Amino acid sequence: MFYFCFMNIFSAILQLLTLFTTRQSQMKEMDRKELIIEFTLAYSPLCNSDFTAIKTDTEFQEIIDKTKSSLYAIVQRPEIRFDNITINEKEEAIDFEIRQHNNPHVLKCKIPYFQKHIADPADKVLVYFGSHDKYNNLNASPFNNIHGIKFYRKNNKLENCLLWISPEKFLQHYWDGCLDAEIQGNIRDFTKYHVHYVGQATKQNILKRLTGHEKLQDILSLEHPFKYGSLPTHEISILLFSFKYIRQMHKFGQNSNIDEIEDSLMGNNLPELRTIILDLEKALINEIEPEYNEQLFKNYPKSSDGLNKHNYDSISYSFTDPITLVYAKGQIEGNLDFLDRDTIIIHDNKKMELIKHKKD
Repeated sequence: MFYFCFMNIFSAILQLLTLFTTRQSQMKEMDRKELIIEFTLAYSPLCNSDFTAIKTDTEFQEIIDKTKSSLYAIVQRPEIRFDNITINEKEEAIDFEIRQHNNPHVLKCKIPYFQKHIADPADKVLVYFGSHDKYNNLNASPFNNIHGIKFYRKNNKLENCLLWISPEKFLQHYWDGCLDAEIQGNIRDFTKYHVHYVGQATKQNILKRLTGHEKLQDILSLEHPFKYGSLPTHEISILLFSFKYIRQMHKFGQNSNIDEIEDSLMGNNLPELRTIILDLEKALINEIEPEYNEQLFKNYPKSSDGLNKHNYDSISYSFTDPITLVYAKGQIEGNLDFLDRDTIIIHDNKKMELIKHKKD
């Protein structure tokens, strides 16, 4: 009897010790720090000629300043154009197609010109078309090979301009919900960009950095156009990035103190934005290995000015626009839906991998 009771007590003590040890282990495992970052386009993709035309525009500069854009990519794609443009007077809209050289796909589109971000029904709206082809006949409908559309109130004076859209600016305004429009077809067929260079401008304004940019000039001079007869300035484009979401997830364990917990809850211990920009630049260059980047950061995620010193258990980067960055060994696909994006993940400051989203 005594032996039986003793064994029961011993067994209970052993179970308690096991439970305590397991609990301690679980608490240690819970002490994790993760950083989740989503980056996005600060402005629509701009071919070099469009960038040159608007870089001194006050409204454009304000947008870039407001979004704190400091990361960019120099990319290339075949020219994208508006085709078969007609004025639909009955529906007070413009009907058109979006096409691209060597692309069998077509987007059929409609955009009403009386809507929130264009014109009020009380306005008299004028529509002007611009083309890279100086010999383009713009006197008869339907209009073809158009690369820009401008809406004006009353007359075409600069101060009366309501909206300017390129094909890419129209698409971005559509998926961002800024414009009310109809599109038949898959947008992603027109948002693929071959990456030549990735850079950052944390020490100066990004627009000043890109003015007279040495690598941009090299790319414009050396790269052959995808379409014979196209000018490089119409194919070489600039993607300007900003951050949409930066969140630190901290699971506290037994060794955490109250100051750490309070700082985390208040968001006081986030890395500086400059540090995140420098780290993301390295991650993209390491993965893409752009041909015009001289330094490819082969030792990343180790660095002296990135996130290495913050000792995160996990860092993730994903792109929130439906754009594909194409490079020699693969591609990175962004998406509006978090679950349908490719994600760059850095594990324990030691290993980086690109997680591809699952396709149906």
